[in-house]
Amino acid sequence: MHKQRNHPLYIVKKLVDSIGKQIITIVIMYTVLSNKIGFIPTTLLIIGSIAAFSLYHVLQWSKTIYAFKEHVIIYQKGILSVKTREIPLDKINTIDISQGIFERLFNLSRVKIDTESAKTLESEMSLLLTKEKALEMREKLLKHKQVSPDQEDENTKEGHFHLSFKHLILYSFISSSIFQSFVIIWALYNFLDDIESLTSFNGLKYITQIQFSVYIVVLSLLGIFMMGLVLSLIKNCLKYSLFHVYTEDGKLHISHGLIHKKNYSFDIHKVKGVHIRQKLPMQLTKRCSIEIESMGYGDEAGERAILFPFCTIKESQKIIRDLLPEFQFQQEVDKAFPMVYARFILKKLVVTVLIASVVSYYVPYGFLSFILVLVAWLVGHMQYHNTAIAMSDTLVYMSYNGFSKKQSILKINAIQSMKMSTTFFQKRKSICNYTINIWGKVVGKNITVKNISNRLFDNYAHKL
Repeated sequence: MHKQRNHPLYIVKKLVDSIGKQIITIVIMYTVLSNKIGFIPTTLLIIGSIAAFSLYHVLQWSKTIYAFKEHVIIYQKGILSVKTREIPLDKINTIDISQGIFERLFNLSRVKIDTESAKTLESEMSLLLTKEKALEMREKLLKHKQVSPDQEDENTKEGHFHLSFKHLILYSFISSSIFQSFVIIWALYNFLDDIESLTSFNGLKYITQIQFSVYIVVLSLLGIFMMGLVLSLIKNCLKYSLFHVYTEDGKLHISHGLIHKKNYSFDIHKVKGVHIRQKLPMQLTKRCSIEIESMGYGDEAGERAILFPFCTIKESQKIIRDLLPEFQFQQEVDKAFPMVYARFILKKLVVTVLIASVVSYYVPYGFLSFILVLVAWLVGHMQYHNTAIAMSDTLVYMSYNGFSKKQSILKINAIQSMKMSTTFFQKRKSICNYTINIWGKVVGKNITVKNISNRLFDNYAHKL
């Protein structure tokens, strides 16, 4: 059994990360201590602290080892409390290879390996290796997967999909540029307010004294909107440029990124579900993004397995058909009854009207807050329109939310439980809320669809 370690530059990266996170604390401590005990003692203290951090990371590097042994990979880490894991190769669910700026400078790659375990909040393995060794490890792990005869034909099918620059522009325009424009306006407002507090210059008063023409106002708003669009385009280009997804030998491979490169692989048969997301602009333009529900993946903040970031609804059907044919759901769905339409909007309207009434009474021009009543009705209307549920022999389909619509298609064998909950008023209309729990980190993930006929529950329960 040949034991291997992280690349020696792992020590440098960990040290740089540690100092970067504590840089403000170090500067404050240096300033305070240098005034109290002097420049030289403070400098020596800081150098000693960095040396201690360095020693810690050297020990961490030397104690973190991995090795292949027959059908398992052994992973050991820890200085005082040593933990050793034996991970069966056939239990590995996701292999994630990524490159940040540091890694690209030194031709390194970060490798994360996840299994189907729901008991841990972190990846089973996280290594820093040379790019060549990382790719070699991935090939070794992928080739270990044995393909059964009945899957052979399916696994030889290959589908390749790329995200074009045109789609990146449309995605940036539709997804968040308007929101970012509002953020810019808010930032400019606060900037002028801060200027007033620091100087005698009242920027807001100065602006209001100028008689802007409608032409100038429109151009200014258009300029701010374009700034939001450019910022959104830059962000999405950095994240999703060179996006490529394809299948090969029962594996789903996804890669993207301009500076921070991501490259991860999933076992197709271990994918538990597909989520189709649509923000309001996407619903209006019939576009969507597609995500994967895969056990063990998503230990980092904001980490999501994107199958395809932006496409039309028609294209999404082709992507799912070619890459994940198991998740084609063509059965008729059960939607909310027209008679329960009021349940989706009544509470929102009452609460919004009460708040708008109070605001309009106490705040000048507060009557404008009644515009929110229209927004509340629109949210409820879209929740009613988007609500649906269905179940086949192998899949569950659930559609929910208003402005941010989500359609989840999940394998039945990924569901831990399904429950029906109902209130007194729902019971009178023979409706209820359906909640399913799917395997996830520690406690799992709940998905709820509200105000659907309760007569469906027995039929669904028998299929679980």
